Amino acid sequence: MLKNLASIPIRVLVTGSRGKSSLVRLLQAGLCALGIPSWGRITGVLPREISPAGERFIERTSGGHVEEMRWWLEQVPEEAGAVVLENSAVAPELQGLAGRWMSPSLVVWTNARADHQEAWGPGASDAERVLLQGIPDRVPVAAAPELLESGFVREELARKRCSLEGSFEGGLCTRDYTSGNLSLACLALSMLGLDPAFARKAMESLPPDIADFRLVEVDGGLLASAFSANDPESAALLWGSLGWKAEETVLLYNHRRDRPMRLMAFLPWIRSWAWKERLLAGDFALRGTSGFRRVKLNAEGLAALVRSGRRVFGCGNVAGFPLPFLLERRVG
Repeated sequence: MLKNLASIPIRVLVTGSRGKSSLVRLLQAGLCALGIPSWGRITGVLPREISPAGERFIERTSGGHVEEMRWWLEQVPEEAGAVVLENSAVAPELQGLAGRWMSPSLVVWTNARADHQEAWGPGASDAERVLLQGIPDRVPVAAAPELLESGFVREELARKRCSLEGSFEGGLCTRDYTSGNLSLACLALSMLGLDPAFARKAMESLPPDIADFRLVEVDGGLLASAFSANDPESAALLWGSLGWKAEETVLLYNHRRDRPMRLMAFLPWIRSWAWKERLLAGDFALRGTSGFRRVKLNAEGLAALVRSGRRVFGCGNVAGFPLPFLLERRVG
């Protein structure tokens, strides 16, 4: 453990395929509401620090690097009562670094869904195997209900001598992502010996984050912004929550050249629906994209696409043109 963290009693490491940033935000807000000065770090396209003073962007001179976690942990002030870190490592061999640097008192595990297929392998079981490498031995784990359904996860955590909990009385343990995140945050606070009832209002009042799933209206048209749903299971859950008809909806997939297998994973789900139109934007893929119309978009182009009463479901990746579009329309 880094020396400056030794005096901080609450050290929470958040891991998973999806939803890590949301859990960091919820826990940081909940801990502060309980009178515990807390610092959190979220990563992704826009890495940020969250503290009692508010939010600040972490400026990068180059792309994201695993060492950024250690650098940030070394900046946490002595007066912190809690630190909440999102494990941003992707490579399997780097998963354990965050736990080594912070020696967490609790791990919060959001889910294990097929993602980063180039590094992890194609399936959810591969995600479980990799993410387990980032959980230190003998550390309690607060996990989403879906992880308790995995015999492999239960067996491996037992082998590591990690206690595992995955339900919370009075919470909303559902697969709906907003209530599920809140329930998991309440469970984590309870496992830390805190009363989540006093923190719940602060957590529920958090405005959506930049790339959180939401409906964005543009001159009568609606964009269902699911760009941060990087796996087909998450995208399917969000799509199902809308109640929209596919034949009245334009499917927009934003592609990244460095994530070619992500598009391959999405294709069966995309092709299972009779969309009004299928659009492929971003870095153009060369294979497996029959049935799509390829479009070049920027933030203004996305706004124009949504106008005129259209319904658009956007998914795949938030990096690129969706990000400035969403930043301009950030809530809160």
